[in-house]
Amino acid sequence: MSDIAPDLAFQGRRYDEAVQKLTQGLQDQGEDGRDQLLYLLDLGLVLHTQGKFQKSNEYFLKADQVAEIKDYTSLSTEGATFLTTDQIRQYKGEDFEKVLINTYLAMNYALLGDHENALVEARRVNRKLDRMVNEGQRKYKQNAFARYLSAILYEVQGHPDDAYIDYKSVHELEPSFPNLGLDLWRTAWMAGLHESLAEINRDFHLTREDHKKAKRGAPGSQQGEIIVFYENGISPVKVPHPYFPEIPVFSARYNPIFDAQVYLNGHEAGRTFILHSIQRTAIENLDEKYAAMIARKFAGVLAKEVVGDQIAERTHDPLLGFIAKVIMYVSDQADLRSWNFLPKDLQLARLVVDPGVYDVTLDESLPSRRVKVEAGKKVFVNFRYIP
Repeated sequence: MSDIAPDLAFQGRRYDEAVQKLTQGLQDQGEDGRDQLLYLLDLGLVLHTQGKFQKSNEYFLKADQVAEIKDYTSLSTEGATFLTTDQIRQYKGEDFEKVLINTYLAMNYALLGDHENALVEARRVNRKLDRMVNEGQRKYKQNAFARYLSAILYEVQGHPDDAYIDYKSVHELEPSFPNLGLDLWRTAWMAGLHESLAEINRDFHLTREDHKKAKRGAPGSQQGEIIVFYENGISPVKVPHPYFPEIPVFSARYNPIFDAQVYLNGHEAGRTFILHSIQRTAIENLDEKYAAMIARKFAGVLAKEVVGDQIAERTHDPLLGFIAKVIMYVSDQADLRSWNFLPKDLQLARLVVDPGVYDVTLDESLPSRRVKVEAGKKVFVNFRYIP
């Protein structure tokens, strides 16, 4: 095994090597390691990208538990960071990262064909966000990707009324998502929501031909559906703030691709559409915390001054007190840790097809996926593009 770092191995699609290095790093961390959560998150995502969805879920489920536990930080460690650096604390995960744990669990279960557990995890995404907004007084938005996935899964489970509610939520979050009018009409029709049908027809200017199109791929129809997950690009990375280097800021990384053309058996079949921008969410979530982080750093400045003055007073050596202050200030650096293997955004495409076997392709650099589609059924497939 080479000395290449896990992130470089991952970006080079050397997944086995990345897993080996991350597994060793996790073992070295132990149960109380300050970066334990990051190793679990990275392992889960590498295995997901590799197509080992069951094994990926083992790490994501553990990460979900650890993220909850690490919301507690000991008073001694918390106090020490006022004098040194946040990097000595156990990494607890950014709020958006905790939400994405359940998003990936939902995707993995869907890709495994376990639609019931996929729906459980998709609903947990929404509950986590509700709790963060209501209890944390944050301005976070719902995750449109998770909402749309839960709507699809409700359809699969035979709950069109619940699917209709989630499609309405998606329309509020991403009103430009293609064919939402057809999704709303189909689930309202299946649920017998006759008043809603008239409203949808009016708002989306649907015709009888649209109604026929909306029914294609629905349970009981003669066609099936391929749901394509497209994880595009690489997420932003934390760097020191240009005007306040003791706190972090997310910086976007190079991402040349906006969306992807989907091919079935070599023929153009549709395009993916962005439903959740991880890049935008990461930047906005950290922006929400700036006031608290700056206030904490100013409290740290006061603590350092007090400790330095006490050292000078007790040792009767002003120079020693000054040196102690300098050491504390120099050691106070921004905590740049984050879940760096994430994509820039999560995209989705829906393709209604006749029953059969299909080779699904996005571009020449990504391996194709072969899927078998049955009448009235939905099958999920995923792709990850890394610049």
